Amino acid sequence: MDSETVKPSKYERFRIETRPAPHVYQIPNKFDVSARKLRLAAMLVHEAFEYKLNKEVVLSRPCIYGVFGGRFGGFKPLKHKCVGCMRCVQEYPHIMTVKQSEEYKRLGDSFWTPEAVFTIWNEASTGKIPVKGMGYKGAFGGEGFDGIWTDMSEIVRPTRDGVYGREYISTCVDIGRKPTRVDFSKLDQTPSIAEVPIPIIFDDLPALEFDVWNAVGKAARKLGTFFVTHDQTRGEDYRERMIPIVDDNSLDETLEKRPSIVEYDGERSDLFEKLSDSLSSSIVIARVPLKEETGLVACKLAREGVHGLHLYADYHGQDYSEDPRHISESLKEVHQLLVKEGLRDQVTIIASGGITLAEHVPKAIICGADLVGIDTTVLVALQAEFLGETRKRGTYKLRPRKIDPAWGTQRLVNLFGVWHDQLIEILSAMGMRDVRRLRGDIGRSMMDAELREQSFKGIAWAT
Repeated sequence: MDSETVKPSKYERFRIETRPAPHVYQIPNKFDVSARKLRLAAMLVHEAFEYKLNKEVVLSRPCIYGVFGGRFGGFKPLKHKCVGCMRCVQEYPHIMTVKQSEEYKRLGDSFWTPEAVFTIWNEASTGKIPVKGMGYKGAFGGEGFDGIWTDMSEIVRPTRDGVYGREYISTCVDIGRKPTRVDFSKLDQTPSIAEVPIPIIFDDLPALEFDVWNAVGKAARKLGTFFVTHDQTRGEDYRERMIPIVDDNSLDETLEKRPSIVEYDGERSDLFEKLSDSLSSSIVIARVPLKEETGLVACKLAREGVHGLHLYADYHGQDYSEDPRHISESLKEVHQLLVKEGLRDQVTIIASGGITLAEHVPKAIICGADLVGIDTTVLVALQAEFLGETRKRGTYKLRPRKIDPAWGTQRLVNLFGVWHDQLIEILSAMGMRDVRRLRGDIGRSMMDAELREQSFKGIAWAT
């Protein structure tokens, strides 16, 4: 036995370092704060006499956020500081009015709500989890991911132990085909598997400006994740983080550069044969749109030997069926069929389309994905301009603005850092120590539609 002491493997905590990346382009104020100036002036005069010109009392401001801390106080409120706590309205209802601004209401489109846009902006800007101290007073339900509740039954006290590293929670996932048996004739060949420290990658966005494309590549390299792209002609500095989408025009270039992971159109079986034969050490992933028959297609591809499936919906999270369904339903159907056929553990599933908030990541994983890809969320974080609907992949109405790639990189790193912390909080509340255990664990979720059907069956207005 070797006398040298074998050192135990060291646990390395994965943490994304965030720092402020303020907005470059002006954002609309969320709230419109106004005061009835004559009543405000009358109140100040009344208080001046009542408190005998005590300056500290007369000039005190009823806002801890500094909305009335400007030179002209309530006569010219600093609207950008308002968080909607309504304290001023409660204390002076005859003087103050606070309502959502018209510019704020116009943000986004039919899918991107103003609240979602503001959430992404603030996460990318501050690198901190949004805090809403007033609590949520809306309905606990909705369409798509809003109709899925996660099981937090393991919570015994408010804690952020996972975020601060006081408990070990792994967010690593593997991309690649898992071996189903030991082949003693190939013991010297390691499986083609890539480890990602966070279950999120950047999905392809067509016609990106180079500054945005550059920021995505640099962020992927810094985070240790990957980005999917059709364009292989740029980005030599972060090529190891690139997942090219291969077609007939780019096949020769792909074979020459030999990327570690490639994607191809799932309908092109001839491309899979060429890629698997020429890139034996690479991970080959079939890119498949979610439709009615996607489950059968996924089983067929898994039997053919693909390493992974990238299942995508449109940018609003709706699949391409004749009667469109949300990606959560389609994904669950594909996952369960693969499980039934005994093929699920052999392939990696990447899901993309409609992943716009941090909570969508664990919910998509619960529905059967191993990891997710984000798309228009990237452009929203980089303050792209909404020009209309963003649903269609080829003609989405979201115009990227000119940015500094370093600023864009930090914004995306901040976004991933906040989403990573929220993922850890959810796993901690569920009592899980590994995100891979969450995959397809539907028992960890509750469906609003199913609960309503069970509880209020026969009552039309309730279901």
